[in-house]
Amino acid sequence: MKLKAYAKVNLSLDVVGKRDDGYHDLRMVMVPIDLHDLIEIEVAEHAVFRCTPPYRIKPEKNTLLKAIEVCRAEFGFHEQFHIHLHKHIPSQAGLGGGSSDAAAILNYLNAYFGWNLSDAKKIELGLKIGADVPFCLFNRPAIVSGIGEKLEFFTLGHEMKLVLVQPSRGVSTKLAFADLDYPNLEHPDIPEIADALRTGDYVRFLVSAGNSLEPKAISLVPEIDTLKKRLVKLGCDKALMTGSGSVVMGFSRDEALIESIASSLKPHARFVRYAKVMVGL
Repeated sequence: MKLKAYAKVNLSLDVVGKRDDGYHDLRMVMVPIDLHDLIEIEVAEHAVFRCTPPYRIKPEKNTLLKAIEVCRAEFGFHEQFHIHLHKHIPSQAGLGGGSSDAAAILNYLNAYFGWNLSDAKKIELGLKIGADVPFCLFNRPAIVSGIGEKLEFFTLGHEMKLVLVQPSRGVSTKLAFADLDYPNLEHPDIPEIADALRTGDYVRFLVSAGNSLEPKAISLVPEIDTLKKRLVKLGCDKALMTGSGSVVMGFSRDEALIESIASSLKPHARFVRYAKVMVGL
């Protein structure tokens, strides 16, 4: 069986504050994009995991394997799996690569064993793996809030195309959220941004979109700001970091321009990709 695990981008992100349990309350506009990892999986006598390229992925930190063990603890199955992960989504990028892999596995197990899990149960299991997993289970544009468990789905009013560029360094999520000055953060109006996307008001989206974590990420990886300015200089209508970084998104309704920018930047960046926002699966 071959599974596609789709990346996500945050078209805006607001850090509302820090909770007593150490997690952060967030409000985000998240959408799936057509960039994806490919997972080959089959039931086997013994567990085998391979990754191409051969990244050094520690089993205890591998969200894909964690998804299997979370479900095993919940449902008590004994089957093992041969898994070959073809990795295309970069790490420390803000694209949810590990979360999308875990979500694809959870959805696969649900179908394979015929559990017929409710959306609420899938979200409950997903949160045990990671905060972005609940969104990646559904791959639909949504306002995501809380620690990732609250999803308000909506439909995009227009197609969106973007160029993704990652600087030479990634951003640690832990460091991006450390010691934030909450009152002085940018707090984009998430409902306003979602409504602009829902109604197809591209200009209102450009004016309203923002990311609370961008200044902190730039302090950790200054190249993020350099890439933002370069994308605008090359013709993008706006450039914005996704998630906790370090990938920067460049927006334009001119598909040829986006493709041209992606081609011109490929020799100079760690990761460059032309991508389309998906309306849902």
